[in-house]
Amino acid sequence: MYPRRRPPGTGCPVIASVSGVDLVLIVTEPTVSGVHDMERVMDLAKHFGVPALVVINKADLNRDQSDRIESLAARYGSRVIGRIPFDREVNDSLMAGKTVIEYGRGPACAAIEQTWEQLSAALADIG
Repeated sequence: MYPRRRPPGTGCPVIASVSGVDLVLIVTEPTVSGVHDMERVMDLAKHFGVPALVVINKADLNRDQSDRIESLAARYGSRVIGRIPFDREVNDSLMAGKTVIEYGRGPACAAIEQTWEQLSAALADIG
């Protein structure tokens, strides 16, 4: 008999990283597997009594799944604090050996900056 395997998203490293923290930030993509993994991490955060916030990477590639992520976050009493659009500048920045913020001012850069502001505010509310 084969050992039972855990689905991606909630293995031992994730469990270890959630225990003892003040906030969980889940970065997901609007795919079936991304939504599934996000839900498993939301369950884990709920189990440990840790609030969770969500960022949707490439949010504009599948609007239906992005909407599903929004609904799921709300169902868990959480919220989406960032919606990063698909942006070819991200790949260009990687090729240049720079972060997206260092590289330019495209839509992904602006979304990451807005997400950081939302995360900073959430962390200030906790501390």
